[in-house]
Amino acid sequence: MVSVAAEQQGAHAQQIDRAMSAVRGRAEASQGAVIVETDAYGTITDLQISPAAMTVDPARLAAAITGCHRRAREEAEAAAAELLGRLARDGRPAPPAAATEQWDDDAPVRITYRL
Repeated sequence: MVSVAAEQQGAHAQQIDRAMSAVRGRAEASQGAVIVETDAYGTITDLQISPAAMTVDPARLAAAITGCHRRAREEAEAAAAELLGRLARDGRPAPPAAATEQWDDDAPVRITYRL
């Protein structure tokens, strides 16, 4: 028999997986001559190279592709971190308020000082 907590954890894990699979980062160089899109893990999901970009020096094209990949990956990683933080906050119950002996009572406390 699976506990309710285990079922909730499984559902939360599935929610995170679905949300992470939608995260993308995108970068372009030279007004769209090179466009790179990555997923949350940095894997290239789309690479577009215009015909004009294919005519430049191969080292320059390689630098444009790797630069776009780095920027797209950083963007996706930042989006994934923000998403995970938000899901972690939403998926947990709020921590209980810290109770101290001094302030547990809701009644007003009279504070006096005499010399």
